Amino acid sequence: MTKKRKQNWFMLLFALPFAGVGIGVLVFGVIPNLYEWQQMKRWPQVEARVLDAGLHTSRGDDSDTYRAYARYTYRYQMQDYTSERVAIMGGSDNIGDFQSDLARQLELAHRVEEPVPAWVNPNDPGDAVLNRELRWNMLGFKMIFVLVFGGVGIGLMIFTLKAKVGATDHPESSSKPWLAQQEWASPEVTCNSKVSLWVIWFFALIWNLISLPATLAVPDEWAGGNKLILIALIFPLAGIYLLYWAINSTLSWRRFGQLHLQLDPYPGSISGQVGGTLNVPIDYNPQQRFPVNLQCVRRYVTGSGKSRTSHESVVWQNNGLAQTKPAPGGGTSLGICFNVPANLPVSETYSDDYRFWRLELNADLPGVDLHRQFEIPVFATGEKSRAALPLSTSHPQLHDEREASIEAVANIQQIPGGVRMHYPMLHGAGNNLVGLVCGLFFAGAGVLMHFESDTPAVIVWAFTLIGGLITFICLKWLFTSLHVQLDHNGLISERYWLGMPIGRDQIPRADIQKLYIDVSSRGQSAKGYQEMCKIIALTRSGKKIPVAINLKGRDTAQLALEAIGGLSGYGVK
Repeated sequence: MTKKRKQNWFMLLFALPFAGVGIGVLVFGVIPNLYEWQQMKRWPQVEARVLDAGLHTSRGDDSDTYRAYARYTYRYQMQDYTSERVAIMGGSDNIGDFQSDLARQLELAHRVEEPVPAWVNPNDPGDAVLNRELRWNMLGFKMIFVLVFGGVGIGLMIFTLKAKVGATDHPESSSKPWLAQQEWASPEVTCNSKVSLWVIWFFALIWNLISLPATLAVPDEWAGGNKLILIALIFPLAGIYLLYWAINSTLSWRRFGQLHLQLDPYPGSISGQVGGTLNVPIDYNPQQRFPVNLQCVRRYVTGSGKSRTSHESVVWQNNGLAQTKPAPGGGTSLGICFNVPANLPVSETYSDDYRFWRLELNADLPGVDLHRQFEIPVFATGEKSRAALPLSTSHPQLHDEREASIEAVANIQQIPGGVRMHYPMLHGAGNNLVGLVCGLFFAGAGVLMHFESDTPAVIVWAFTLIGGLITFICLKWLFTSLHVQLDHNGLISERYWLGMPIGRDQIPRADIQKLYIDVSSRGQSAKGYQEMCKIIALTRSGKKIPVAINLKGRDTAQLALEAIGGLSGYGVK
């Protein structure tokens, strides 16, 4: 049995208990309640006399639960009966005020000796009920278990059963290891958008179902004076964003469908080329740009047990634009090709620490944007494209795009003997605004907990300080501007916050050792992997002074570095 098959069996066994819990709650909890609710609509009504009634409280470590109880007698078809069934759903709970309200009504009826209505099962007169309302909030609570546990279990089982397993019986797999994977056994590789779509929808639905009770509790808790309940609003707000993401991904799938990349060469080659062709169902437009990004990624797991965490780090990457032409059957045909240097890792099989190659395709379009990822085989074959595809890194529009990216973040002017640059505030506002909202939320939650509850001081201070720090950093980045002058006299760098000077460096030319590129941040975004870079002036004393900031991608930063170095005459690296 191959390692992949063993993993599949393990996943099936892991998913089985989850599926069992979900199906069990559905079969033994939800369906019987719905069936009895419908049946009770036809049960005849009689008068009942309450013999005893009250509210039973079960105290736990985290919360208390309640159960309304009663003992009553009633007469049906000239026969007296005694019953203790109160409502459709039995047991204790703390969902809403149903149990306490019903107990109060029955206690009052017992105290004043007033008859109450009861409904009798005509097929079993000993079976009766005092309240035949279906508790929708309680049913929804049960459905959370059905959908969360059942969804996780059944979803994992379906995903595992449909997953491709290694084609280990291929006669050439020992000399051609890419043939040991069924998904790589031919030059055609499909994107992973369908799997991603299911994962996004599953996560969005699970998140919203789990946060539903907190959302429903907000009005009553607020009316009761519990202002801390506002903190719970972060969960439905996050759920709304997840639903937006899922809907947008669905629209993208409906528009573009499953894309198929024909690798050329096959497989992609270390010390050779990686690329291929694919058709996109978009009317051909010679001005439309399709950015592509090729990455070698290390994926590894740290920790153990419940602390296991998966991480990704980019070993190597390169950006370019796909070459375009009209597709024979309509749409747009894309050609992608990258040169790949030697001494990079080849594609490895899945493990707790392995390397793989990923190709990302993007396009900004009216309506829904295009974003697709392909996991492709890359091995040390030294092969080049058989169709001699043009390099994506040499696309005619690529230089213009990088220049536009520089102009979008900086106002650059040539001056005698050098260059003057101005980087206004509010650039990169999107991420900083998100951080600002998060920081204000955490800080506000800490202040609210201090004034409205007896929350331990360590938690209050943790929320307030962390939120305050995030808020401070985001405000600083949002409203900081940079003025730089680099010429034959040296470097002048002035930093402002809301127009007020907060720092100034003046370095003579002789003290500047070199200019070089540094990465400010990197990570995955809605448009794939992105690096934000800056250009640093390194002095001979080791001080690092920013010369250019907010540059998208290393290639854009390289173009800016060459332009600044060329205009100012400083050495670059």
